Amino acid sequence: MRMRRITSHEELVQLSAGDPWVRWSMDPALPGEVWAHEGVALVERLGERRGFWVAPLPGAAGPAVRAALVALRDGGHLERLRSRSVSVVREHAALASEVLDLGDGGDWDWMWTTTPPPVDPREDELVDLDDTRDADELAAFAREHNPRMWTEVGTGRVIRWVGRRDAAGRLTAVGGAEREAGGVPHLAGIVTATGERGRGWGGVVTAALTRWSLHGHGVCTLGVFADNEVALRVYRRLGYRTARAWHSRRLPDG
Repeated sequence: MRMRRITSHEELVQLSAGDPWVRWSMDPALPGEVWAHEGVALVERLGERRGFWVAPLPGAAGPAVRAALVALRDGGHLERLRSRSVSVVREHAALASEVLDLGDGGDWDWMWTTTPPPVDPREDELVDLDDTRDADELAAFAREHNPRMWTEVGTGRVIRWVGRRDAAGRLTAVGGAEREAGGVPHLAGIVTATGERGRGWGGVVTAALTRWSLHGHGVCTLGVFADNEVALRVYRRLGYRTARAWHSRRLPDG
């Protein structure tokens, strides 16, 4: 089967049976190329980590994923579009390594919810922070307590920050919200001070930001490293579900 170009976000949503990742993470204008091959969507990823998302549609199994990856490779699309990375669903990670020469990267979950989480009275202790005014403090806090924090501080990428300070005014927990290409908030930069962990502050920050997102957009999304079991338990308790479990890897020279 030949690769078929998809030019409408609405068509891709229909093909995916309303998949949450397709609905909310993607720019409806589809600024990059999108193809379908034997029930697998191949979605160009733009930006610094340009490349492709390889997203099986309902009913697609391993052989279809393999065929789509081979078509992507042998059709010259990776070179033509200067792809530097590829993301496949984790159940097909070994298969992707057989077809493509993959480098380092990470495994992570894209999660979503449309259900308001329970209210924690400690949310009243949270204060708004500013991505510009508080940039140095936020960056220093992240470096000390979670060097893996996957967002940018002080660039305007985060549209809202909240945090909690102790009696001395020191930050003890923070969390932010970026904006997905689809326009909905995407939580990022949720960090708790090392000495405050185990007290539930990550959940308090997440719940507050989730409720804020749901009020304005009806949905909230987030990404989390697959090995962060503590965070995954918190997010699931707050109503989040995994839509796509990604295996993201660099391509040669990527």
